[in-house]
Amino acid sequence: MTEVYEAIQLKKIRVEFKYFDRNTCSRCKTTDENVEKTVKNLREALAEEGVKVELKTTKLPAGRIAESNSLLVNGVDIEEIVNKKRGGSRNERFTVCRGCAELIDEPCNCRAYSYRGRKYRFIPKAMIREAIRKLARL
Repeated sequence: MTEVYEAIQLKKIRVEFKYFDRNTCSRCKTTDENVEKTVKNLREALAEEGVKVELKTTKLPAGRIAESNSLLVNGVDIEEIVNKKRGGSRNERFTVCRGCAELIDEPCNCRAYSYRGRKYRFIPKAMIREAIRKLARL
């Protein structure tokens, strides 16, 4: 049955969560929980529509901490998908992260997100759901 199911898949959505630390950093931990729950909830619903959702988590070394707490959906940054926004200034996209700073023993800025007029230190479930659903419709 699984082989038949795989054969009829029309589309794949690949979600990749990049993080530095999911234990000490509250923003990585919250984003991780939000990604896990949202993907789990959408998998079943989207499977009925012929869409397979895959989740990959990538632990980053300290040298790549600037990528921490980021989410790519089919290789595209979530803010680009949802807000149709590329880049932005470093001040817009990064905020002081005490959790990661504690781990690397120096000041650190990690990713922050704008969604529906608010700024978040983690990625909200609604934003994740919106990005995945948008790509599922393409």
